[in-house]
Amino acid sequence: MMEKAPEISVVLPVYNGEKYIEDALNSILTQDFTDFELLAINDGSIDGTQAILERLADEDDRIRILSRDNDGLVSALNWGLEEARAPIIARMDADDISYPNRFSRQWQFLKDNPDVGLVFAQMNKIDAQGKSIGKATNTRLSPQDVAAALSKGNCLPHHPTVMARRSEMLAAGGYREVFKGAEDLDLWYRMSKRTRLAGLADVLLDYRLHDGQVTQTSIVRQRFSQDLIILIAKELDAGRDDPSKGWDTVPAFDWDAGSPQLRDAPADLVALFRYYHLIDCILTRKGIGALASEDLDALLEGLKSKSFFGSAKVRQVLAHHITQEAKRRRLRGLTLKAMFFALKTNPSRALRYGFKPF
Repeated sequence: MMEKAPEISVVLPVYNGEKYIEDALNSILTQDFTDFELLAINDGSIDGTQAILERLADEDDRIRILSRDNDGLVSALNWGLEEARAPIIARMDADDISYPNRFSRQWQFLKDNPDVGLVFAQMNKIDAQGKSIGKATNTRLSPQDVAAALSKGNCLPHHPTVMARRSEMLAAGGYREVFKGAEDLDLWYRMSKRTRLAGLADVLLDYRLHDGQVTQTSIVRQRFSQDLIILIAKELDAGRDDPSKGWDTVPAFDWDAGSPQLRDAPADLVALFRYYHLIDCILTRKGIGALASEDLDALLEGLKSKSFFGSAKVRQVLAHHITQEAKRRRLRGLTLKAMFFALKTNPSRALRYGFKPF
């Protein structure tokens, strides 16, 4: 007799997560809803993660360990979708804590609302030691508000709190490497064109903030993917073709109007690549000295438009870089423009750092 499939498959990728993985798994194993399998996807960890997973799997047969060489988050998530045996997928990260009633609350909501393909919850933010920092999310909940926010690049469904119908995730194409860093926003946006996405007001997860999460490189890539999705949504909502159709690799920032991938792309999309190429050179490769002065001026003008890179802090960092480089080149006009932009963005920070990068 064939074993009955579980109601929920938990997809939990982990890479070098020995510090928090046991707490994360225990928060799943102690759910008041018990009919699930836990797919722990070890993406090539080189610390003690595998040993912890094996020990816990020996104690609870609901854990299935999927191990492989490191290949990144997106492919790990898609592997989890492929291997899942349940009709419902619950996402979980290796450093967060799910509340005991999370699964029962979300599963019941999906059962009561068959027209909803995804439900998310609110989350409380904790520090590296697990202490609450007093900040819980309080986002809009209705499917209409969620869909509208997604088309503007606002990822309302908090990824580690999501529970969704596997069939809808697969029908929308799963996670796409092209939108690395914002693969969840991309998938939720495509799902919103097929089904309804809704939120719960309940706080059902502790989201851990710690130093190992974010690098400058990942921030730039995440923001680029987010802005790219906004422009693609704009094209699709206007009834035009998806300009990313046919892309099968993570976009390179140095693609330009002459690149095959952007040959027929709208002008604002081509401009986005130019801006992020410059940002990448300045923030991650320390290559500002090799950039043309007109490129620095163009980037500053782009930052003023507020049409990309929403982080005010990073926009000011860029202005400080441009200020110092313009001073070095004795470009008085550009220096003054960059200083004025930094002052307008945050005067106290500009003066505190003396218009120098921070």
